[in-house]
Order: sequence, then C-alpha cells, then structure tokens
Amino acid sequence: MKQTSKSLLTTLGFLVVAAAIAGAAFWVQKDVSKEETKKEKAAKVVGDLDRAKVREIRVAKEGKVFARATRPDDKTSWKLVEPIEADADATQIDAMVTAVADLRQKSDVGEGDPKQYGFEPPRIAATLKLDDGKEQSLEIGETNPFDNTIYVRKGGEKTVRVADGWAKSSFEKTLLDLRDKRVAHLDEGTEIRRIEVRGTKPPYTLEKEGTAWKLLAPQGGPADSGTADRIGSALRSLRATGIAAETGDSKTLKQSGLAKALIEVRLTVAPPGGKDSFQRVILLGQPAPAAGSVAVKTYAKRDDSPAVFEVDGQIVKDLKKDLFDLQDKSLVHADREAVRKIVFEQPSAPKIVVARKKEQAPDAGFADETFTVVEPKEAAAKKWKVSSALYAITGLRAASFGGKLDAKIEPKLGLSRAVSLLGDGDKVLARVRIGAETKDGKRRYVAVDGEARYAEVEKVSVDDLPKTLDDVVEPPPASSGADGGTKLQASNPGK
Repeated sequence: MKQTSKSLLTTLGFLVVAAAIAGAAFWVQKDVSKEETKKEKAAKVVGDLDRAKVREIRVAKEGKVFARATRPDDKTSWKLVEPIEADADATQIDAMVTAVADLRQKSDVGEGDPKQYGFEPPRIAATLKLDDGKEQSLEIGETNPFDNTIYVRKGGEKTVRVADGWAKSSFEKTLLDLRDKRVAHLDEGTEIRRIEVRGTKPPYTLEKEGTAWKLLAPQGGPADSGTADRIGSALRSLRATGIAAETGDSKTLKQSGLAKALIEVRLTVAPPGGKDSFQRVILLGQPAPAAGSVAVKTYAKRDDSPAVFEVDGQIVKDLKKDLFDLQDKSLVHADREAVRKIVFEQPSAPKIVVARKKEQAPDAGFADETFTVVEPKEAAAKKWKVSSALYAITGLRAASFGGKLDAKIEPKLGLSRAVSLLGDGDKVLARVRIGAETKDGKRRYVAVDGEARYAEVEKVSVDDLPKTLDDVVEPPPASSGADGGTKLQASNPGK
C-alpha cells in the first residue's frame, strides 16, 4: 500500500474515533441534563406545574379562608373574589403562585407528627386550580428558628419536607396588600391626553398636543410641560393607603368629604396603541378633622369603582397650581441651531453683530461652532462668551409675568438693551428687550417682540450678556520680544 493511502486511512480512522467519542459525550451530556431536570422536578414540593395555566388561587391561614383570586386566562388581570370582590394586585398574586409552583425541598423528615410540625391546621395552605380543573396545593407549617427553614407538605401527602423560608413571606400579606391600590387604575402605556381640574383656584384644563402641553383654561396658551407631566404622574401613581369603605353610599361620601368633593379631576386617556380615548373621573375629599384633632384625612373615589380609598394628602398639594405654575415660562421660542447671527444693541452705542457658523468636521466628528464679529468691525469673537450668551437667550425663562405691555407701562420698564436672533436671510427669530431692575433689585424686566405682556427674569440670566465690543472681540495674542519675552518685558528688563 502506498504511503499516501496509509496516511488517508490513518486520518479517516482518527475521524471515526473522534466522531464516536463526540457522539458518546453528547449522549452522556444529554443523559446528565435529563437526570438534572428530573432531579429538579422531583425537588419541587408540588411537582412540575405550569404557572400560565393557573386560573385560581385559594389561601387559608390557620384553617380559615384568607383570600381567593381568579382569572379566566393568563392574559387577563387577577380579580379578588373572596372575602371581597375587587381588582387584585397582579404582582402580589403572581408572587404567591410562584411560591407554590417553584418551592423546592432541601430535605424531608418523613411522616412526622403533623401537630408537631404545625399542620393541624396548616399555618398557611395555598391551593392552585389549573385550566383543566385539577388542583395542586402547598401546606406550610412551623418555622425552624435555628436556620429559618420551614416545614412544608404537598396537599394530600403526609411526608413533611424542609424548604427555605422565603416562600412564607409571599403569603404574609394583608388583604390590602393583595388589592390593586391604583386609584386612577391606568395600565402601563396608557397616555393621559387631557386633565381637567375643578375645585382649585383657579380651576384649569390642560391638553396634550404631540409631546407638548397647552393650557386651555383659565386662559389659552402654551403650558409648562414639566408641571403638566408632574400633575399627570401624580395622578397615575396615586395609591390607596387604606380602604375607607367598600361601597360609597351617601352617608360614607358625606363623611369622607366626597358628597361635595374638594377637587374633581377628569382625565381623558388613550390606551396603548389605541385611538379611542376614554374618561376617568376622580373625586378627592378632605372632611373637617374630628373634635380635638388636627389630623386631616384625604379620601378618593373613582367613577367606575364603588370603593372609597384613603390616600396621601400630598395629592391635593400636587393639584393646586396657580396660573403662573401652569404657564409655559420659556420666553424665547427659537431653535438655537437655526441662529445665524446674534445682534446686541446698547443705548448710545453702535450695535454689535456676531455671525454664527457651524461646519462638519473633516473627520466626520462633531460639527464645530464658530463666531465672528461682523459689525461694527470684523474680528474674531470670544467663542465661550457668545456661545454662553446664545444659550442664555434661547433658555430665558420668566420668574414672573407682568401685565399688558402698552405705551403707558413701557417707559417705566426701561427697556433700553436688546438682543436679536437672526436666521437665514436675516429673518428675525426672536428679539428680547432688557430693562431696569425690579424694586427689590433681584430681577429685571424683559419684553419679547410679539408678546403682549412683559415678564420679570432673574438678573443673573441677563446681566452677563455682552454690552461692549470688548466683551465679544477676542484679543490678539501677545507678541514676543527678541529674547523670547513679551515686548513689555523687553522694554522693562528689570521686571
């Protein structure tokens, strides 16, 4: 046989052996995985159980029914049906289902005395009913104080097992813990599009338009989006701290201050991905404190629920807003990136015009922003100074709004300085006039062209704006003398 043929046969032999070894390893690993899965399933106290198929959970404590919750399928929310009918807190119910389904034993102690281990009756008994009608239950007895383990049994069995104590905590809940405590009862992803609040001074209406909010009442105009978002968030996150009554009859409503609500909130809400909106009404009440007490309780009721909730009184403060709180306090509505020139005007001085240019970096990095003085002379501008001024103007916010800007009031405001932002073709994007100090010396008056009212702004936001040519012109670099020092040093060698 030729050497080449021998080499091929040898190689082929190695491949066959390697394949055989790999195949054997695969089947061994597969057998090991099967064995591990089998042991894992065997370690579960109630056996293998699919949580998605659970349709009911019943919990008893010391032999008495504590709670029962049901759902028609795994896509529907849990409902409490015993001892009351109410929406359930899905997180709490799911935690109990998981505790039953996933609890693993650490060891077993055989068929011990049930009384000794706390099973006459069980401290806790949780039963799960599946979609096929079959039931699986877990019984929890005493806790071992030495290592905090618990004694457990599978329903219908006598064998006592030992498990980690964490499972018990899922059942150490009050009935309130198991209830859905969301007062507004809004699901994740729902969007609040309109907020109407009555009972506050002033009453107000906010409406969302895209990502921004507008104020519809008590007067129209842009709204402070941050304030509007916080109001919506406060209502969405409002939780019951207690249940005052399961049914809000006329007597209960009167006692809770809800017969004539302190505040009424109407929400217009759109579901996730839905176009059709729905309304939700929330009443808030604060009855007079009991005789000899100064504590004021706050109650809430939702239009589609009979229950009266006790809530944190902070929600009343969150909803009480004055007109200034609700108004958009941005004074300049101009896109900084659209600005091509900034014009600074001072009394009895030539105007200063600075051109802004932004070019893409050659290496496709960040675009570089440059500023050049073009009037009253051409010169390089102080980039940091002009850039800061541009940010100050585009971010200018009112600290207070004044009255109507008319010929009578304008001279008293001293609006002698001005800053204008120009876009392409020298189109005026915004013009702000800056005036005198307010009486307390903490603010200045400003007026924005196109606005019918004047405003007050914090002095720090406008007092550092350029006032002279020296404020914006970049000084030339100092020239050097013959010995490498400055000319001043050369002419004053002793210094």
